[in-house]
Amino acid sequence: MEMYIHYKSLPEGKDLHDVIGELNEVLEDVGSVCGGEAGRIDLDLEDERANPKHAQVAVKAYLQRAQFPRDTTVEIGCMEIGVYE
Repeated sequence: MEMYIHYKSLPEGKDLHDVIGELNEVLEDVGSVCGGEAGRIDLDLEDERANPKHAQVAVKAYLQRAQFPRDTTVEIGCMEIGVYE
C-alpha cells in the first residue's frame, strides 16, 4: 500500500536526505521510503495485512516532532489528512 507525504518545505535545519533516513527508522519493519518527486515523499507499507492507520499515526507523529510546516499532509487510500489534524 502506498502512502504519500505532501510538503511545501522541509523543517528548518533538515534536508531531504535527513528526512528520508528518519522516516525509514520510524517505519523500520512496516515500510520504507520508495521514492517521490518535488514536494512529495512516497512510502511503501510492506505488510498489506497490517492496519495502515498504525503507520499513518507513526508518520504523523514523526512529522509533528520534526516540526514540518502546518500545510503538510499525509495521503493514504486517496484521503489527505493534515499532519496536525
